[in-house]
Amino acid sequence: MMKKKVMIVEDNKDLLESMDMLLSEYFEVTPAVDGEDAVEKLQDVKPDIVVSDIMMPRMDGYQLLKAIRENPEWKRIPIILLTALGQDDNLIQGYELGADDYLVKPIRAQVLISRINNILRKQEFLSKIYSIDLDQKTALPVKDPALAMIDSLVVRKYKFKNFSIPDLAADMGMSYTKLEAIVKDKAGLTPVKYINEIKLVKANELLKNEDTPIKEIAFYLGFKSLSYFGKCYKNKYGSTPSLKKLDK
Repeated sequence: MMKKKVMIVEDNKDLLESMDMLLSEYFEVTPAVDGEDAVEKLQDVKPDIVVSDIMMPRMDGYQLLKAIRENPEWKRIPIILLTALGQDDNLIQGYELGADDYLVKPIRAQVLISRINNILRKQEFLSKIYSIDLDQKTALPVKDPALAMIDSLVVRKYKFKNFSIPDLAADMGMSYTKLEAIVKDKAGLTPVKYINEIKLVKANELLKNEDTPIKEIAFYLGFKSLSYFGKCYKNKYGSTPSLKKLDK
């Protein structure tokens, strides 16, 4: 299995070398001495995650974080910030800029490795959930442009949850009544049932291919409760999800 790529950004030379040595056993490491050096290296190396100090010359960790989040090619790269401060205002600033996690120095190597692995696992899981490659053999009718747009909005903008049908209609530039008529005509379903079909197809795909607890899948797909998810799944596929997954 190929090692995941980690970029370490740290202006303390001794600490940078130490972290490089410790992490190289588990990851492919790219060291950078400050934010500017990191940005230059990001042109050629796209890491799976960036671990960056905050207080650095030329470009600090906050500026680096902002530069990454504003670049379309880099913006989804997870970022862990390292700080010796541990103050709430610094944490808030980092999270508002899009940091994924914080660690306060001095840092234990195994804690850092665990945090990196945890974020990478979550990132991989979410990327599969948010993908729109639905199984056409088991799911929905052949798409027309309106249904394809609904799929894209549900997945890309709303991440499968936290929206209403009126929200969806507004994003498509039409009234709720018109949206309902289109979905009923094209898919033979109400908008709510059609969106549940999208979610259930993705759930079935994940249950087949992922060793992930059902409750986690149900949550990320926007189902309000595990029991409601199980009921919907059974209505569509004729059986409940694996009890073994429910117990995790």
